[in-house]
Amino acid sequence: MAMSIRSWALLSAAMFAASWGYGHTRYLAGWYAHTEHMNQLAHEKRNRASVALQVTETTAAAASAERQIVYKTVYRDVVKYVSKPDRTKCSFDDDAIRMRQRAIDAANHIAGFDDETVPDK
Repeated sequence: MAMSIRSWALLSAAMFAASWGYGHTRYLAGWYAHTEHMNQLAHEKRNRASVALQVTETTAAAASAERQIVYKTVYRDVVKYVSKPDRTKCSFDDDAIRMRQRAIDAANHIAGFDDETVPDK
C-alpha cells in the first residue's frame, strides 16, 4: 500500500502538532511550578521580615517607654529648677549642669536604637 504525498504531509503535520502540544504543555507545567516556588519563597521571606519587624517594634516600644520615664524626670527637675526664686541669675550651678547632661544623655542614648540595622535577608 503506497501512501501519497498528501497522506505523508497530513501524518507529519499531525505528529508535529502532537509533539508541539506535548512540549507546550510540559513548558507550562514547568513555568507554573517555578511560579509556585517563587511565590513560596516570597511568602517565607515576608514571614521572616515580619518576625524581624515585630522584634524591632517591641524593642522600640520598650525604648519609647524608657524615654518617657527619663523625659518626665528631666521635665520635673526643670520645673523644680525654674521655680526657684533666684532663677534670674545667669550662673549655672551643679544641679543645672547635671540636669543638662541628663537631658543630653537621654536624647543620645535611647536603648534599642543604637544597635545595628537588620540586614536584608
